Amino acid sequence: MCNQRRLQNMRLFLCSHFSRVGSAVEEQIAGKKVLFIPTASIHEGYTGYVGSARKLFKKAGALLTETDISSEEFSKIKTLFDDADVIYFTGGNSFFLIDCLRKTGTDKLLKRQLGKGKLFIGESAGAIVCAPTISYIEKMDPIPKDYSQSDYAGLKLIDFYILPHYLTAPFKKVTAQIAEEFSHLDLCPINNAQAIIVEGSSKKVKPLLLKAANEP
Repeated sequence: MCNQRRLQNMRLFLCSHFSRVGSAVEEQIAGKKVLFIPTASIHEGYTGYVGSARKLFKKAGALLTETDISSEEFSKIKTLFDDADVIYFTGGNSFFLIDCLRKTGTDKLLKRQLGKGKLFIGESAGAIVCAPTISYIEKMDPIPKDYSQSDYAGLKLIDFYILPHYLTAPFKKVTAQIAEEFSHLDLCPINNAQAIIVEGSSKKVKPLLLKAANEP
């Protein structure tokens, strides 16, 4: 886990559906160089959320660069991380994403960048992997057959567990099941119109609940 000194500068924006809540960080991404990482989604059947997030970034005036950490050379990933002002992970499969992060060493690279105060935006799977472990999300995300890690440790950037898409279709039933089964964990359920902001160390979490105009 990255040390407490580095965590002091950490800024995270964690959500279920970035296109629904991204307006909350519009000023922080306008004119900024955003590294857009869709790795979690590359084997998913539905990826509409990737396109909607890309559209929102461009509308906000962000300067997008995309890369897939599952296939890109590490030296290139490092250069892109160094050059970026903001790092964004799309949704998709949490286990595939954490596997790619850990086996490529991009997990350590990410922590170093966050220690410099760069904004990290994690959507769905991109938020889930920030937790101490991601084993709780297996009912929602199937573990890939070629998963190469010996455990399900997350990035350990936070000391709680994001449960995205809470009680929203098509995840209404499964998120309710996860919330019940893992009630012993410090779960943080959020729906598609909510986000969590983390500033500094994980002990200084500041939740921000956002509602879209058409949300009850």
